[in-house]
Amino acid sequence: MYPRIGPVPTYSILYILSILSHFLICYFIAKRLGLRHRVWIVVGICYMEGMIVGAKILYDIQNAQFDLWALLSIRHYMQGGVWGGLLAYFILALPLVLILAKNRRAALDLVAISVPVPWIFAKLGCLFNGCCYGKASSIPWAITFPEGARGAPAGVPLHPTQIYEIMVVVCILIVFKKLKYERWAGAMLLWFLALYGTGRAATEFFRGDSDQHLFVGPLTLSQLICLIAAGASIILLFLWRRFVRNDVLDESMTI
Repeated sequence: MYPRIGPVPTYSILYILSILSHFLICYFIAKRLGLRHRVWIVVGICYMEGMIVGAKILYDIQNAQFDLWALLSIRHYMQGGVWGGLLAYFILALPLVLILAKNRRAALDLVAISVPVPWIFAKLGCLFNGCCYGKASSIPWAITFPEGARGAPAGVPLHPTQIYEIMVVVCILIVFKKLKYERWAGAMLLWFLALYGTGRAATEFFRGDSDQHLFVGPLTLSQLICLIAAGASIILLFLWRRFVRNDVLDESMTI
């Protein structure tokens, strides 16, 4: 892996690419869905703030080291770690788009559909950086990290948990591509939470940095949040499917 490209951390480069790609994707999706400029701009800002400030705040809270004044220092963001960037993004974006957008279904879809590709960049950053690493393993596809990688033990074959999560996101992209949008308009966020929540909770079992996580019983806090979100989304998708089917039947009977 390559934790640095010259003097610049590879993680920082890919993090910036994640944020920039999100802005670009938001623009094109919003244009396709007929949303106003202010909606995609706000969603893009929420992603940027969630991934930087929000993720730093959540990391500090999780590790009992929250300091409001430290958030005003650029140095603070260059040290330590981040956690929960997507969670912070959703917390910021969802209420704002519901307030700003007239077409709330399309706005909720924008929040979800704009995430997968930027998140792949973010997880590639984790891979090159050596954070979010997996447990030691002798599997043929295990990966090793060099000296200087952040957190990951050097030279030890590990589960490529970053790649596992990227594979989950690729599956989400495929599902988004296969779904008939006319039928599921407004429900793409539920699909994202159901798929990502389930996949992320599963990959957590292979993580080797569990000592850095907060546990709630046998589960990490991330797993618990993901499973709650996934379970609730699956129930709502089932109800949504029945609701849409009933609407279709009512329309056919009317005709």
